[in-house]
Amino acid sequence: MPESLPLASGSPSVAPPSLSARLWPGWVILGLMGGAFGISVTPSINNFVRFAYMMLGPLVCAVLGATWTLFFSRRSWNERLTVTGMAIISGGLAWLLSVAGSGVGIWVHGVPLMIAAVILGESLGIWSTETRRIRLIGGLLVLAVGWFPLVRNEGFRGDYLPEYVWRWTPTKESVLAPARAAAFDSLQPLEILASTWTVSDTDWPSFRGHQLQSRAAGVMTPQNWDERPPRVLWKQAIGPGWSSFASVAGKLFTQEQRSEQEVTACYEAATGKIIWQSVTPTRFSDVVAGAGPRATPTFDKGQLFTLGARGLLTSLDAANGRVLWQRDLMKEVEAQLPVWGFSGSPVVMGQSVIVYAGGTGNNGLLAVDRVTGRTLWGIPSKGMNFSSAQPVTIDDTPMVVFGGEKEIGLLAVDPTTGKTLWTFRPSEWQGPPICQPQQIDDHSLIVTLGDGIGVARIDVRLTSGAWTVEEKWSSNQLKPSFNDHVYHRGYLYGFDQNIMVCLDAATGQRQWKKGRYGFGQLLLLPQTDQIIVQAEQGECIVVAADPQTHREQGRLNVISGKTWNHPIIANQTLYIRNGEEAAALDLHAESAP
Repeated sequence: MPESLPLASGSPSVAPPSLSARLWPGWVILGLMGGAFGISVTPSINNFVRFAYMMLGPLVCAVLGATWTLFFSRRSWNERLTVTGMAIISGGLAWLLSVAGSGVGIWVHGVPLMIAAVILGESLGIWSTETRRIRLIGGLLVLAVGWFPLVRNEGFRGDYLPEYVWRWTPTKESVLAPARAAAFDSLQPLEILASTWTVSDTDWPSFRGHQLQSRAAGVMTPQNWDERPPRVLWKQAIGPGWSSFASVAGKLFTQEQRSEQEVTACYEAATGKIIWQSVTPTRFSDVVAGAGPRATPTFDKGQLFTLGARGLLTSLDAANGRVLWQRDLMKEVEAQLPVWGFSGSPVVMGQSVIVYAGGTGNNGLLAVDRVTGRTLWGIPSKGMNFSSAQPVTIDDTPMVVFGGEKEIGLLAVDPTTGKTLWTFRPSEWQGPPICQPQQIDDHSLIVTLGDGIGVARIDVRLTSGAWTVEEKWSSNQLKPSFNDHVYHRGYLYGFDQNIMVCLDAATGQRQWKKGRYGFGQLLLLPQTDQIIVQAEQGECIVVAADPQTHREQGRLNVISGKTWNHPIIANQTLYIRNGEEAAALDLHAESAP
């Protein structure tokens, strides 16, 4: 063989062939990102797990994506640095140009879209020149995040799907007149003008009504909305918030947000006309639920007690909205602001107004004097808690049952002295407490075990001066999130996340599971064996309280949009609201068209 000849001096050298791009890690990252998103929007998984995946998924995938692009993609350093810089600049510009408060959308959805844009651009441009590939990736990045400055994120639904609207769409509050506080002469003695108002069985004086059970009282007409839909008495705009209504003496009380003011409002029940407003200059908003108060006013002996989303505990004259006393729990007892805001409604038992504060020392569950607002007693309790103290009577002993810290479980407390009567931690208890315990007979309670965990039945008895507590069963076939359940004739009706379920209260066995209403709420009509479902998107549905089968008996669309507020019935009138609208529906049979 002839020897190879040396290259002539001055001839150009041949560069070694470059390594091909390594794309498969990018597609693995894209798959991980898709999996995290899928978990975050799967309602059968509890909210806190889904929220963690929604918020941490983009962070983990962004770190992995940057690591792959910079160190393992086998592209030139010019391309690696240019692509990384374009991603940072495009995301940053989108963030700066977006509506204030909407940046979370860029984090939750924009970051994954940018990662997808880079991976897709690198793959589509695998045979292109470096310059063309960089241009392609730049164009895809613009498409991925360029639309964010055009929209406004108004929160997320219960399944964590976003609520985007065009940024020029009027806000929920812009259609409302600014709230104005009434002027009172501070030199005049305080007089509770509503002290003569009496609370009838058919009134609804507090969150979830009498004994916080979401049961309509009094004579009710069977509801067949397919044949005779109820008449809409009025419908009007209302400020954001997840407060429900309380109703006494022909008045409606609720809490709402109006711009930078947290408002307690009194409406005329028959017409929806506003009677008075009490204004506090504060605002709370979170990335999922949006703005507004979470708790519901409580009426008792002429006073109205409210807890604002930032821990302002207030007593008002129910007749005119005059502030009788107010306590700032975050300042006075160092209460920590929960991630979703203070959500527990005040509970009045005798002289005690009982609320969860989560403050230092003994300032966890607090009881304050209804007249003066001074602390009567307190017990330690910390951590996230979104439930209200539940009044129950067992063996002729009045008490409040409350879900405490994860390590403690349930506490039963004497409402007068604050003495702990008993504690019990169900076997599957995880917390945080969100839903209300439900008393189903003289000795039994149904309690939720945490957000999307399940429910348990416990039996409580006083024997020879000592309290005994026994867990009869626990079940994950009914896994409420923030959706309270109702009890009727031996059966529980509630939501297994976003699907309605009937459970045998004696055994914990599921009877049926049907009816996708989103993360809605329930209201029981015990005299007619019916349940009114307030669906998450505003629709009202009548469902038979029948353990044998799921059976709808009519639907009605009156309000629309995300609806997490509990509906109420007072004097055969159904009152519903969400963060935008409120309405009244006459349930009398003779009123139907």
